[in-house]
Amino acid sequence: AGEASQACAPAENVELRPASDFMVDIFKSLDMEYMFSMCASSFMGIHESVLNYAGNERPQAISCTHEEISVAMANGFAKIEGKPVLVCAHATVGAQHAAMAVYDAWCDRVPIYLVLGNTQDAEHRDGGVYWVHSAQDPCALLRDMTKWDDNPASLGHFAESAVRAYKIAMTPPMGPVAIVVDDVMQDERVPLDLEIPKLSVPTPPAGDPGAVAEAARLLVEAEHPVI
Repeated sequence: AGEASQACAPAENVELRPASDFMVDIFKSLDMEYMFSMCASSFMGIHESVLNYAGNERPQAISCTHEEISVAMANGFAKIEGKPVLVCAHATVGAQHAAMAVYDAWCDRVPIYLVLGNTQDAEHRDGGVYWVHSAQDPCALLRDMTKWDDNPASLGHFAESAVRAYKIAMTPPMGPVAIVVDDVMQDERVPLDLEIPKLSVPTPPAGDPGAVAEAARLLVEAEHPVI
């Protein structure tokens, strides 16, 4: 057992960093300009990396006074800019507070990118607050109002799901997505050279160019157009 443990340990010359730094690198690759959130302990690793690792730039942390406000702001941003921003919230009370705004975004077909902090392993739920702020399946609260959700069990799984969630949110008809991130996972020490999955967003469907051009010609040349 001792030999196995020694073999699994990282080499001494391998430089490590918090997993939350790598998560922020993923958000940067997705061009997340802001992080709207009401500060919470379950995603404090991501929050700290946004401030100290990323220098509070892309994403820039914007503190909100309620999770419903966070999602509503993301809704407005997406309607103007045509892309989502990062929204972080507790997996239990945060998701409940955000639910109505997520429903609004679902009705509006707006891409909302929601990350829910959770303590998945009961052994790490230190004290009553962690127990009441954790759940087995946090996304169950929002599943009827989202296009897709996931509860990654590892950092590599999170990386794949984070990129996939963006792709799904941005694929018409657009809509909210949700990913659960474990608070203990955020604090893991990982190598610096982890790879971020490549993002590919499908091109939205469009009308036949010739038909569109013909319709435009008819409209331009019409003396009394009626639409």
